Amino acid sequence: MSSLRSSLLACMLLTGALIAQTAPQKPELAQSADLAKSDETNDMEALRRWLRDKRMISIKELGGDLSLSAEVRTEFQAINETSQAQGGGPTIRQRGNGAPLPNKASNPKSMYAWDVELNLMLDYRTDRSWAAARLEFDNDMGQQTGTFNKIRLEKAYLGGRLIAGDTFTMDSELGRRFLFDVYDSKIEFSSVFDGFLIRLSKAFEEIGDYYMLPGVFLINDITNHYGWAIEIGGLKVAHTGLNLKYSLIDWYRPGGVNISGNTATQTAALQLRYKYLISQLQAQYLMYPQWLGNRLIKMYAAALTNHLASGLPITRGERESWGGYAGVSIGVTKKKGDWSLDVNYQIVQAQAVPEFDANGIGRGNALGLGFYTQYNDGSGVINTSPTQPVGATNFQGFALNSLYAVTDNLTVQQSYQMSWTLNQNIGPNLNYKQYELELIYAF
Repeated sequence: MSSLRSSLLACMLLTGALIAQTAPQKPELAQSADLAKSDETNDMEALRRWLRDKRMISIKELGGDLSLSAEVRTEFQAINETSQAQGGGPTIRQRGNGAPLPNKASNPKSMYAWDVELNLMLDYRTDRSWAAARLEFDNDMGQQTGTFNKIRLEKAYLGGRLIAGDTFTMDSELGRRFLFDVYDSKIEFSSVFDGFLIRLSKAFEEIGDYYMLPGVFLINDITNHYGWAIEIGGLKVAHTGLNLKYSLIDWYRPGGVNISGNTATQTAALQLRYKYLISQLQAQYLMYPQWLGNRLIKMYAAALTNHLASGLPITRGERESWGGYAGVSIGVTKKKGDWSLDVNYQIVQAQAVPEFDANGIGRGNALGLGFYTQYNDGSGVINTSPTQPVGATNFQGFALNSLYAVTDNLTVQQSYQMSWTLNQNIGPNLNYKQYELELIYAF
């Protein structure tokens, strides 16, 4: 606050001095101007000293812990995606040379893709406060098809502990991260979380550890559109391996997408893109059997529904609001020689989650076609026929993911996933398969 007052004082004094120089000055006015200049000089020197000294303070003097880490990733993907019009017809390849062009693109999507990625992570923590940041540099490889300028700020937030009790804590955090960094799901929460979060946790000796994560986030500052979410959970319920989690997220606000210049039809379509109030209930069970070398086995299942879904012409009047998944994970990868494996099945109806927040296997959708609008960014004409919708939902499929730590730093990740259309009366029939191999060096 003192620095703010000093800066404001310096600005006012400087302005006064400049005004005084534009007119003939009486002796007493000139004397006052000299005094003002002297005060200004002293004040600015104090400000410069404060900034210089602030830069010289070390992390050791501040008393916190600073960590800098990074990952270098090299990734190969092989993707096969085909589309067939509703009711039959030729099967059209969606990727590779000769495939149709995606929205706003001059080349088709690749069947085989190579990426190089660098992630920089910075964390600072004291006893009662912390800050975290993550920069991602994710670029395509290739002398002709390579890119050099893809960078994004994935994480930047600050936090503090408001209450630090023996069995109860309350934290608050403000800034950016992804929804999946806070809330747990395999088929939603892929959007950015630019907002405010409260973390509440309470430990009970007899019945386990419980938490609540309420948060509010910005969707569109032009139309004053905000969303909110909350997750409530119990861990090690009754001192067993059972975890229970319930989440609720609200994307909808009437009028939240009323952008100046849009027609009534465009506004109605955008309203549908955000007409989602989603509940998810998830159960997990963790155990460490001796016959598997005391490795972790986690079995999990979840179901969700969109409470605001309704029958529309593009869904043939049907309400397509449900989704879910079930799977099992084995092992945890932390050091050389560790391995882990996860396999899960996913099923997602057409209106279960918004296409911009879908976090599951998806449909590939190389052309970037939307569910309510022509394109999945909300642009283009409005979809009115049940033969048009695509998006990232209306699928079922399975995913397999494995990790193996070659050294303490180098990890090999492999994954395979495939999906096919769930309701063939909505949109074209898409079949999607993807294999991925990734080398990750962390330091």
